[in-house]
This record gives sequence, structure tokens and C-alpha cells, in this order.
Amino acid sequence: MGVSDASNIPFVATELQRLNPRSILEIGVGFGKWGVVAREYLEAWQGHFRREEWRVRVEGIELFEGYRNPIWAAAYDQIHIGDATQIVNTLGEFDVGLICDVIEHIEKSTGRNLVNQLLAHCQTVILTTPLIFWPQREEHGNASQRHVCLWQPEDFRGYNGHTVELGSTFAAVLRSASANSQLRMQKRLDHVGVRLLLRALMRRALLKIAGQAPNS
Repeated sequence: MGVSDASNIPFVATELQRLNPRSILEIGVGFGKWGVVAREYLEAWQGHFRREEWRVRVEGIELFEGYRNPIWAAAYDQIHIGDATQIVNTLGEFDVGLICDVIEHIEKSTGRNLVNQLLAHCQTVILTTPLIFWPQREEHGNASQRHVCLWQPEDFRGYNGHTVELGSTFAAVLRSASANSQLRMQKRLDHVGVRLLLRALMRRALLKIAGQAPNS
């Protein structure tokens, strides 16, 4: 399909704004959503609506050229067609690498090598992938649409960064491994702030009860 889970969009957009990169390399462009997200929240958000005002270099790699559509030309500076594992090392340095709902389509050993390649060329890598495995076959003539493996947050131990559960997927924000690498793993409620909200509501209720209690 060349598309990914909608629950990823708020998290990735927020992370891009937090990181404020000047260059992005996306693996698996598909329809081109992340190019548009990057332009809206890194360019238009700053008042840079016209292409000549854009300050962020956005490049992508896509294995299946059948996904080419007008968004590619509108949102990206360049898209490279082919196997990402063969192309990443030829493209230089980037601030952020995006690999969203892609890694489950390739063998785990290849996926890990690809993450390491990205980290060698990108300061930060933002990754999303499903929390559970569901079968997916070839679609629209694209054999690479098949799901071949399941990743869990624990698979990213050994990297610096954190993981967060997002609906039916989870995200990992990774930096290069080091001797003191630490991976923080957050559950869904930690990310969306429900626990903090519940605590605030409970505190407010207790204060209201205390205010209504008769004086002793």
C-alpha cells in the first residue's frame, strides 16, 4: 500500500519539531506522507510556504517505483530508487533518518544492519513498526509489501534512545550505540500522558472534597 499507521503521525511530527533537523533521509517513501509532514511542521510552521523559502533538505529511498506520484516531486528534494542497504552509504550525512513502518518488511538481520547504516550517517533515527505481527502479502505488484518479521522494543537494547507505544505500533528514537548506551522503554499511558491527567483530576477532586468538608 505504501502507507503506514495513522497513530504514528503525531509522535513523528512532534519529534521532528523537537529535533528541528536541517536534513532528513527517509527509507521507504511509499505515498510520500512523511515528506508532507516534514514540510508542514518544519517549514510551513515557520511561515516558509513557498519552495524557494524551504530550509530543510528532504531525501528519500524507495524500492518500488510504482508508488511514484505528484507528492514525490512536490515535497522531496530527491528520491533514490533501489535497495536502501545499497544506497544509504552513498548519500552523505543527515540530521534525521526516518524508517516508519518499513523494518517489518525485511529480514531481521538485514533490518538491524540497515538501522546501523542509518545511525552511521544520521545523528538520530526515528523508527516505527507494529507491536504485533499480522500477515501481509504482496500488494499492487510490490513483493516487498510482505510482512516477514516482528520487532519488539527490547530488540533495540544496546542503542541510546527510547521507545514509546503508539496505538497498534511503537516508535523508537535512536542514537548511535556507545559503552554507556541506555534504552528507555515507555508504555502507552506514559506517552499520552493519561497517568498525569488522572493524577491531576484526582488531586483536584480531593481538593474539592477537602474544601467542602466541615471545619472541625
